[in-house]
Amino acid sequence: MSFKKYLEEKYPIACDMQRQIDEDPLMVDMLRTNGADHELVKKWMRNYGLFQGIEGDSRNKIAKRFLTFALQHRRITRVNDATVADLYRELLTALFKVKSRSWMSATSKLLWCLYPRDIVIYDAFVHRALVTLQCVDPDLAGTERIGAAPMIKALADIDPAVATYMRYQGLVRKLLTVHTPALTELRRKHKEQYQYDIRIVDKLLWMIGDSKRAY
Repeated sequence: MSFKKYLEEKYPIACDMQRQIDEDPLMVDMLRTNGADHELVKKWMRNYGLFQGIEGDSRNKIAKRFLTFALQHRRITRVNDATVADLYRELLTALFKVKSRSWMSATSKLLWCLYPRDIVIYDAFVHRALVTLQCVDPDLAGTERIGAAPMIKALADIDPAVATYMRYQGLVRKLLTVHTPALTELRRKHKEQYQYDIRIVDKLLWMIGDSKRAY
């Protein structure tokens, strides 16, 4: 089955899954109005499993550091690859300085809340799906291999992590671009209200990469 066929069959499921994430619109709206609700950030991060192994005051520090980044950040209307790389590097570095651990997924998820139409979320399931699709999907044929996600144990590991993320997000964005006409038609056909196509592509890849459940 091609990705396009999977998209056409599973689109309603992916949209329904996204609509059930109640905190996403709350986070997006809060940040859009320059809010600074660190309790909402903590709840959102906890629900996404981004606080595993982190307890107590460290959670407060991480949430507040993200909000500092968000409030100081000048919102950019047109996001390109160079912008994404800079944003990703800056926030990943900031989070790592608060708590030394790999923040590849958390960084992308938090950035998505600031740029919900532009930022690709990093996830191990999606990574797995993309590695496979690079071999079988004609739209990804010949693209540079993603490579394994690097371990981030020191600041020197951040640039390789950014490079990996940029290859990864490039593949997701390519699928989004190729299948935008199909997504537009599916939105019309199903009268779908969920507005972020980039997350629909992300969710479909996540479903493909889920080794525990077939969708």
